[in-house]
Parts: sequence; structure tokens; C-alpha cells
Amino acid sequence: MEKIYLLDKFLTVQYLKELVKNNGLKIVNPPPQELEETLKYYKQRLRSSLDEPYIMNDHQKAKVRIPLNQDEYYCMEWNMTKLKYLIKRAQIKKVEVTEKIIASSLPAHCEDDNDDNWTLLSFPPITSKYILAEGNKENIRTDQKIKDAYLIQPQVHLQAVTRSIYRNLFAIHFNYSLICSYVAGQLTLKEVEERVLPVL
Repeated sequence: MEKIYLLDKFLTVQYLKELVKNNGLKIVNPPPQELEETLKYYKQRLRSSLDEPYIMNDHQKAKVRIPLNQDEYYCMEWNMTKLKYLIKRAQIKKVEVTEKIIASSLPAHCEDDNDDNWTLLSFPPITSKYILAEGNKENIRTDQKIKDAYLIQPQVHLQAVTRSIYRNLFAIHFNYSLICSYVAGQLTLKEVEERVLPVL
């Protein structure tokens, strides 16, 4: 069975600085002093999250592997039955989305994919910004046709992850992106502190 994450290099201050430079940005601000401790805390929380109990069920799932560099990654998994319930409960309506956005999204593997339903999960830390949790990308062309799709924000779709470790992985990647933006001078430290997600 594949490990849920491999983040040894990624969760270091040195790698964060290299990532900023590799994205064509300059280091404007030094990394925050407490960053080393924060990254250690993240590693510790991930290790202890692996041991937390979780409910196994046979509901339909959407699974995706988020690549971070040549070797490292983390996985995410959503309970699609619960996600559909949350969509209904929050009365989320379908919105118009271009096929180009669908084509550029990271596809999740979903058992029993339904071609009539399109569900995109907003996932700000990744380049494409979206994960296609439901719908088949193979029939998509990028000539700007419009599809009706559910566009689900993180505060909703994270309630449907199958284990708490997935919430922590999302929060860590999101916070890491914010810190990169601060180091590159795109956000102030105050803006980062206002947006940072808790890792519990």
C-alpha cells in the first residue's frame, strides 16, 4: 500500500527557499524565525495523525496524489457520499466552468465516475488550483465550452475527507504556500498570520 505522504525534503527551510527561487521569484524577506520549529511541529503532527483512529467504510471515494517535487508527494481522499450530502446541505448550486479549467485540474481517481456530474474541489496550494473529484477528463477539449459543475470550497470539501490526516496535509501545504509568498515579498507577515490554517 502506498504511503500517505513523503515530505522529508519538502518540510525544510532550505527547500522552501529553493522552491521560491525555482519559481522565478526573489527572496525578499528572510523566512520567519519560528519556521524551523513550525516545520518540526508539522512533521510531528503528521506522524501522530497516522495513528489516530478512523472509520473504514465502503462508500465511494475520490483519491488523488499531489506531487510536490520529483520524489515527494502526499495523498488526499474524500468520501463522495458525504461530499454529496454536504453539497445538498449547503444548497450549493452548479456554476458554469470552462472546459479549459476542467482540463487543467488534477484528476482524482473516483470509483464509479458519473459523466453527467462534474465536481471540482478548490485546492489553492496546487498549480492548477482545482482537483476534479467527479467527471471524466478524457472527453474534454479545451475550446472554451462551458460545463455546469459543482465548485466546492475547502471549508466544505475538507469535511468530507476520510481521515483527519488529510485535513492536516491540506493545511500544511496551504500554510507553506503562504510562507513562500511572504518570503517572495507577495504577502506581509500580518497577511500570512490572518490566513494561516490550524494544524491540529
